[in-house]
Amino acid sequence: MIATDSRGSWNASVLRSPRFLLLPIVLFAALALFFARPYAHIPSVAHTVKSDQPPNALLQGKPPAGSSDDARNATLGFEKVFVINLPERYDKLDAFSIAASLTGFTHEVIEGIRGSTVVNKTLPTLENLPEKEGARNNIVGCWRAHLNVAQKIVRDRISTALVLEDDSDWDVSFKDQLADFATGSRYISSTTSKPRSPYGDEWDLLWLGHCSAQQAPTDQRRFVIENDDTVPPMNHRLNFNQVPKMAELGYDNSTRIVFRANNGVCLYSYALSFRGAQKVLRWQNTVKEFNPIDMGIGYQCRDDPNFRCIAAYPQLVDSHKAAGRESQDSDIGAFDPKKIREKGLTWNIARSTRLNVDNLIYGGSEAKIEDQWSDLPELVGPRRTRFE
Repeated sequence: MIATDSRGSWNASVLRSPRFLLLPIVLFAALALFFARPYAHIPSVAHTVKSDQPPNALLQGKPPAGSSDDARNATLGFEKVFVINLPERYDKLDAFSIAASLTGFTHEVIEGIRGSTVVNKTLPTLENLPEKEGARNNIVGCWRAHLNVAQKIVRDRISTALVLEDDSDWDVSFKDQLADFATGSRYISSTTSKPRSPYGDEWDLLWLGHCSAQQAPTDQRRFVIENDDTVPPMNHRLNFNQVPKMAELGYDNSTRIVFRANNGVCLYSYALSFRGAQKVLRWQNTVKEFNPIDMGIGYQCRDDPNFRCIAAYPQLVDSHKAAGRESQDSDIGAFDPKKIREKGLTWNIARSTRLNVDNLIYGGSEAKIEDQWSDLPELVGPRRTRFE
């Protein structure tokens, strides 16, 4: 005979009771009801923005989630960061991965598309499509690759995503720049309550890397960043179409502005919200005239009043031209394979991350950051921001 105490007898009786046996069934039913709820129309940014802050961040005096400081986290304040890269261009992905790691953000790769694999019947129109096969394939492949990013955002219900091309470059203080941009984006997007994203919740596209951006004539508000030593002098800026005329607007050469954009060219880097990705997919698949994807999105910013685009000028991201064979630059244009570039360069970026890679790798915390140009002005006093 095995001796038992009163607790043992009570535990055995409870375990055999009908109520206890029903408990797992009730818990399973409750969990099933919880996870069977239909998705909200838009994913919640609050549950997807990554944050490096500990649970007691407020007690430590750090900004709460949704503030501009979240732009400095491992995904730059977005749910995902994507880089578009042709599978055979290992060299470009190597260089991008090093630069991203030194800046401190993670990324996922979206494969670039060869236009020869995209048949005409899948295109929204053949109007304005180049007749020459090479030109046609270059435009179509790039167009499809960017639409694949939008498709992934929609398919995976991603709240926000930053997109970069694999040859893009940015300033070594990119995270600080993004924190300022986030403040401006919340202002331009008329965010009045605490946002779920550091960039606000009422935008479709954030155009961070372009070669042309124009301000919407219907919205003349600007977020102004003055005395900014990351702003390149006028003689080191290169754009291929219209940009804000800073002097006429009363700004000096050390000022950057954030504004509502209604056109643009070049997609070195941009961000899409979930709803913005839906709009891009719908619009670009119903156009009546085929355009390169950057021009197509620029026209969408201009012609669709419900497509909310926000840009910075000077831009925060541009295309890097590495030292070596110029034929390595692009998979679209044609270059002389014998022409050599002695030194790498990136227009519009004052302290290029790409050009400071060795300093950052081998210099550690004592790394000496080199300016891209010797004629950068020395500014006195702190950076200042204001709303207009």
